[in-house]
Amino acid sequence: MPELRLNLILVVIMVIAGLGAWWQLATNSNARSPDETWYFGPSDARWVITEYADLECPYCRAYTPQLKHWVSGQENVKLAWHHFPLDLHGVAAQSEARLVQCAGYLGGAAVFWQAIELVLLRTRGDGQGLAEELEVPGVSTEALSSCARANMEIRGVVEGQIAVAKSRGIAATPTIEVTDSLTGHSMRLEGPVDSAALLSVIDALAARAPLRKD
Repeated sequence: MPELRLNLILVVIMVIAGLGAWWQLATNSNARSPDETWYFGPSDARWVITEYADLECPYCRAYTPQLKHWVSGQENVKLAWHHFPLDLHGVAAQSEARLVQCAGYLGGAAVFWQAIELVLLRTRGDGQGLAEELEVPGVSTEALSSCARANMEIRGVVEGQIAVAKSRGIAATPTIEVTDSLTGHSMRLEGPVDSAALLSVIDALAARAPLRKD
């Protein structure tokens, strides 16, 4: 009887621990929104660099690591990724956009940016897509694939970002937009932009404005 009682106690402890782990996972997942923007850089940075980009674009593949490196050296700048898979790159570009958006949804900002880095490294580019299933540390490969394939909210986020980019007249990748989060003013630059140009735009925006009142 004492041995049976001990076994029952151990089973109860294991069940409670399992429920705790499930609740933590559920809580973490619910804390994220499918359309959340996952920034690279200080969350409270004044200057937001938005890269309108396509994961199948060879120019984005070369430029994005350079842009991230520059942002990482700035104290008051953060980087945002805006999905803009081009029509000429077909379903591969849209599928990869959903994959990295799901990575952020399931794992947060660090996983989102790691997924972008991995796709850019492993894609064959120009619409050829990935040769094998994407594996991203920090998220289950099965959960990632299922999310990208079946989560309609994620699909809607990607399609919505494409529509926004087109409505704003953006037609090529990469396109860079620099925004002053204090004033709402922004300037747009097309193509890979070097650090001198980015700093010039930031200086120009800083010289503008009174602060917006809304």
